[in-house]
Amino acid sequence: MKKALLLLSALMLTAALTACGSDKTAIKDDNPAQAKVEETTAPAAETAKAEEPAAEPVVEKAKEEAPAPDDIWTYYDNATWSDDFNGVKSSIEKVVVTDQAPKDYDESNLTASAVGIKFKIENTTDKLWTTYPDQAELITSTGEQLQADLFVSDDLGGEIEEGVIKEGNVIWFLERGHASDVKWVKVKWYVTEGDGFSMDAKREEYSVKLELK
Repeated sequence: MKKALLLLSALMLTAALTACGSDKTAIKDDNPAQAKVEETTAPAAETAKAEEPAAEPVVEKAKEEAPAPDDIWTYYDNATWSDDFNGVKSSIEKVVVTDQAPKDYDESNLTASAVGIKFKIENTTDKLWTTYPDQAELITSTGEQLQADLFVSDDLGGEIEEGVIKEGNVIWFLERGHASDVKWVKVKWYVTEGDGFSMDAKREEYSVKLELK
């Protein structure tokens, strides 16, 4: 029964972190994916209307999106990094921190500290590669060495086939101290050719240090 409750709480937190921007724990995405809309043949009546002279378009100035008032995250959008290893493009697009994360997966107790990193991995080759950014190790300036929380992180690990793009957030919960005190983080993971079991495969070990303050 205890295990079932823990799993249910974990699933609830995962949903909270990946839900719409109005949720307190959601990490805002500045570049959301756009839905693909297929073109269809318009009826004759609509075609006739389309041939009429179009009205002068109204151009509005783009407005800067203000952060949601209940957003718990502090964003470090300049904490970025990228690399291309034999056609596998890996990038870190932002780092976020909070001292108001759900403690022990309890959304009514927002007292835990956490660090999040948004990854993007793209295989531009015709070969199979393997990488596990969602199992990356995090080292902080406050003296912590942590493993990613797989329950609340996006599923980015494993084999990545040709032409595939994987992107999402990886979360680490701090064991002591406050996330607001973290001045830099170092994240470690790897990319390897093939299924990851060959000893002779091409492999790149990443150890990326990102300054936050």
